Amino acid sequence: MSSLPRIAIVVPVFDGAATLGECLAALLPGVVDGDEIVVVDDGSRDGSVGIAETAGVRVIRLPVNGGQAAARNVGVGASSGDVVLFVDADVVVAPDVIARVRQTFATRAEIAALFGSYDDRPRARGVVSAYRNLLHHYVHQRGAAEAFTFWAGCGAVRRAAFEQVGGFDERPWRRAIEDIELGYRLRAAGHRLLLDPCLLYTSPSPRD
Repeated sequence: MSSLPRIAIVVPVFDGAATLGECLAALLPGVVDGDEIVVVDDGSRDGSVGIAETAGVRVIRLPVNGGQAAARNVGVGASSGDVVLFVDADVVVAPDVIARVRQTFATRAEIAALFGSYDDRPRARGVVSAYRNLLHHYVHQRGAAEAFTFWAGCGAVRRAAFEQVGGFDERPWRRAIEDIELGYRLRAAGHRLLLDPCLLYTSPSPRD
């Protein structure tokens, strides 16, 4: 077995105070020596920075909102892990997610990136949010393991592969699809991507 990789967890946030605390609380127990969590605050106007600082993670503050692609690229540049795990501020990972990511990259040298699936117990308030989570779950639970795209809400990539293809495309017209587009470029460069239906996460508990 190869040596276990160090994981850099990059969490972009913009006005995410309602969910960031639970997101970080779920990540912290899975971190081991050599890992790091970097929260990139993308010009928030709420209490996101204070929540991240209270959690004891590294915080990078951007002066203006530049979008998730730019924030994620900044986080990668400021970190040093062998594998970068991207987690959105409105995602709560299952307890085994970081360990599962670490083990996959340690034992499957052919895999450059992987991502998972929402679970089937969405906590988001509202019919539309619950439907979207369940639809995401259904698609990813039944999708082929060999993936042709990427999802950065909870997805990991080897740093070398990420840097080889130039990271996320920060141009404004790529917003909301920058992770999908990254997956296409990784595939075009000859890298293999894995959809792991057991890599589970959910939405944070709703707050009043």
